[in-house]
Amino acid sequence: MDPRTWFRDLTPYFLYILFIATLGPLLFGFHLAELNAPEDIIRCKKESLRATAASLPQCIQMDSTQWGAVGSMYTLGGLLGALSAGPLAGRYGRQRTMEFTTIFFALGPVFEALAPNIGVMAFGRLVSGIGAGGSVVVVPIYISEIAPPAEKGFFGALTQVMCNSGILIAQLLGYFLSRGQYWRIILAVGGVIGLGQGLGLLFSVESPKYLADIGSQGQAKKILRTIRGEQFDLEEEMDGWGVESSDEVEDEEQTLLTDEDRNEQPTTKRQGSKEDTLSIVQVLRHPEYKKAALAVVMVMVAQQLSGINSIVMYGVSLLADLLQSNSALLNLGVSAINIVVTAASAPLVDKLGRKTCLLNSLAGMGISALLLAIGIIKSISILSAVAVLFFVSSFGLGLGPVPFILSSELVGPEAVGATQSIALGANWIATFVVAQFFPMASEALHGKVYFIFAALSAFFFLFISWYVPETKGKKTIDELPPLHSPQPSSPRRLNGFDLNSAHHSNSHINPLDGSHRALLHEPPPSLISPAFTPPATPGFATPSRPRPPKSTPVDTSTQDDGPAPHLLETLPQVDCEVRARIPTTTGHEMWLHVYRNNVDTKEHLAIIFGNAIRSRSLDAARPGETELDRMTRGAYVGRLYPGRTSSRRVEEIKRAEGVLPKQAPKTTLSSIQEGVKADPGYFEEGGVSGRRSRALSSASSESGDLPENSNLDLPLVRIHSECYTGETVWSARCDCGEQLDEAARLMADPTLSPSGGAIIYLRQEGRGIGLGEKLKAYNLQDLGNDTYEANVMLRHPADARSYGLATAMLMDLGLGGEKGIRLLTNNPDKVRAVEGPGREVVIRERVAMIPVAWKTGGKAGVRSEEVEKYLSTKIEKFKHMLSQQQ
Repeated sequence: MDPRTWFRDLTPYFLYILFIATLGPLLFGFHLAELNAPEDIIRCKKESLRATAASLPQCIQMDSTQWGAVGSMYTLGGLLGALSAGPLAGRYGRQRTMEFTTIFFALGPVFEALAPNIGVMAFGRLVSGIGAGGSVVVVPIYISEIAPPAEKGFFGALTQVMCNSGILIAQLLGYFLSRGQYWRIILAVGGVIGLGQGLGLLFSVESPKYLADIGSQGQAKKILRTIRGEQFDLEEEMDGWGVESSDEVEDEEQTLLTDEDRNEQPTTKRQGSKEDTLSIVQVLRHPEYKKAALAVVMVMVAQQLSGINSIVMYGVSLLADLLQSNSALLNLGVSAINIVVTAASAPLVDKLGRKTCLLNSLAGMGISALLLAIGIIKSISILSAVAVLFFVSSFGLGLGPVPFILSSELVGPEAVGATQSIALGANWIATFVVAQFFPMASEALHGKVYFIFAALSAFFFLFISWYVPETKGKKTIDELPPLHSPQPSSPRRLNGFDLNSAHHSNSHINPLDGSHRALLHEPPPSLISPAFTPPATPGFATPSRPRPPKSTPVDTSTQDDGPAPHLLETLPQVDCEVRARIPTTTGHEMWLHVYRNNVDTKEHLAIIFGNAIRSRSLDAARPGETELDRMTRGAYVGRLYPGRTSSRRVEEIKRAEGVLPKQAPKTTLSSIQEGVKADPGYFEEGGVSGRRSRALSSASSESGDLPENSNLDLPLVRIHSECYTGETVWSARCDCGEQLDEAARLMADPTLSPSGGAIIYLRQEGRGIGLGEKLKAYNLQDLGNDTYEANVMLRHPADARSYGLATAMLMDLGLGGEKGIRLLTNNPDKVRAVEGPGREVVIRERVAMIPVAWKTGGKAGVRSEEVEKYLSTKIEKFKHMLSQQQ
């Protein structure tokens, strides 16, 4: 960890709430180990050194089965607490759930310390287990939400550090108090710590991220300011939460804040949170989250079935015969080493990655288990002692801290609580199995039992290598590689086609020669169809370090050279009828919008990338519709999932607050004409709210240097006219399909287009002349005419397209106004035409569309004589700003 970041991010209050919260995991470890050292005294296996008290027995006679049952009752309580805490944390908050757990932490030790028989002690262990199970669910979530974003892994490891500290405290007390009735003091200490945590939580605060998720952005920012300090910039961290900030309403919920009836009956603030929080059953039925839940469950089970609790819970008795009086001291040393290793390894979780630490930890534990088995079987004391120390050290490297971090990183905030409950439930079941059956297995197999743990470690090593993704540095689940695909990679086979074929050198073969393609069993070399390759360039994966395309600042308000394009006097009226989420073969998602208008009967489309762009006409309330109607036509916030009943999370929050939030910008022609003005200092440093995104390097462009004034924060827009031949039948007469693919690739990459993007897909086949006429034009081109001449010979304009619909659709999507957009085009006339008659849409930058074949020297992209002629006509007769030198 960078020391400068450390001192900048940490405040005394943050350390306070962190310490109070992690007392829960400390008590989890304490209760886990509290019976280890005094086992012989409690079970009457050793003669008492002090007189028996009159009211309570000095010891309680138990055989190994009964002792295992008492130990396992703690894990049964833990299972109940774990399954309950996740839904409670989502419904009532992290802090309130931690307060609930302290009640059980305080009551359980009372029954344990005053137990007159097996039943009362077992009940006390059950009650303590409920508190522990709930705590290890909610505390890791709480820590991940209050910790500085860059150090989540480090502070997440404190869950295991405090757990190990609790184990050490229990072992220390057991080492000095394992005589007479003093074992009851050991058990009572847990209640005192639990009471202290309850008092400390009275001065703690709720997770600011949780408050933001339920709509209390103002309160969330205030608490975050208290945690981070006055000098910390909160905006970047709050932006990473994926919810709107307190200063401006962002992302997809922005356009839902329209004028509404102030007299509507308010609902409770937490209703939105209750409806958005997924239950355990919903997570298990969710097509994506159930895979993540499986990954977390298997990691949690691996934590226990690796055999760590065989040392923590039964290490003293296990090694008593081998090490005689030194077994208790060895366990004390093991606990201390566990703390040191876990704390020292905490930064590695962020540096090396979660998965790397897990795999190294499992490898070390598997080897140690083999050595321990040999040491016990052969009665080699030194080997056994070293194996135990190495065993526990390997556990602290990764398998101790990482499982508690994963659930909050593999799923969205609405599923964190339930996923953590599922995972910890599985963890407690595995702990129960070890606690209940290890004493019997050890009695029957002796040292050979550790061969079982070694085999289990090997199994979990293979499973995690194959299935669990790396979550290091990922802010949202959208950035994660697919589950059961450990390395992010593009598919090399799709629908039976081998996409690696594009990399083979077959320059001597004519790419248009069908006989050669049939012989090689390869598809056409220029697969432009989105059905095969969206949004990547055919045959090539997206570079590991994506580079922005070349862009040029434009300001049409100052351009008076040349004739202005013919523009519609009045923009069409457009309405978005429906939208739907479309997953793509590359792992990205896009939102397909269908538009109708008052000038033609065609269904024009908008293909949206990212959550910041929404249709106002789609989100507007319609008379008589139900919530199911709204969700069916796509007018909802976030994601759909089985059991969802509400689409209007933001509206519920508004009513609960009793105030009307900011109105979305009006899109009437008069308001835009008054407000849209070119900003002369727009491209200067610090312009437009000071949020300038610089180029990655001075030579980061794929086709040249990116201008210093390039603004990547502006949404990326492409106006695309339908081209059936270029998009669906692998046409090599034009590059339309390739341009559609390239536009989608750029917009889907959050590095190249942080604000997302929109492809306005207009049904203007053949430059507006229709498919039938375009095929005639193709025949005329084969007779020696170019595209321009062919259209004129058919008595059509050279370009019959109109962009009024595109302008109206962009305004409906909230992309109008003076902030501006970046337009993907080589056509200078399109820049002014898309802006509309009153500059309703302002284009700040023109981003060049360079043919892929030109950028790759002919190694990829559409290559044919027809395409070269088509591009030449664009440059020479349509005046496209494009040259092969770009």
